[in-house]
Amino acid sequence: MIDIKDLKVGQRLYVVQKEFERGIHRRELDKVIKTRVIKAGRRYVTVNAEGFVETFDSHKDFKIENGRGKMKCGLYLCAQDYLGELAKEDLLKEVRGFFDTYNSREYELISLEDLETINEIIKKYQLR
Repeated sequence: MIDIKDLKVGQRLYVVQKEFERGIHRRELDKVIKTRVIKAGRRYVTVNAEGFVETFDSHKDFKIENGRGKMKCGLYLCAQDYLGELAKEDLLKEVRGFFDTYNSREYELISLEDLETINEIIKKYQLR
């Protein structure tokens, strides 16, 4: 996670340009571009790499949408941060699929102890 206060001019960051084919994200086509910070403010940061100049908003989690609700590009401290974000998306999809009542009812086999653990995790992240 990037904190705008920690960014300095000249710092190396990574921009990931997401590629879509027929509206579907194709991870293997994504481009990871090494960039340098050329301007850092209280809210915005501007990066430049080989003619690629882009300004990212910290209030939008350093992501830029393509106008159709999908991420066009994002700014990361390292390429591993992007891979972690993809892994999180995959795990969330698995969890949603497991609890989807239309697919199966396997979740009814979860033990009481495991349900209590899941419940504690959910409570930790619920908005109050």
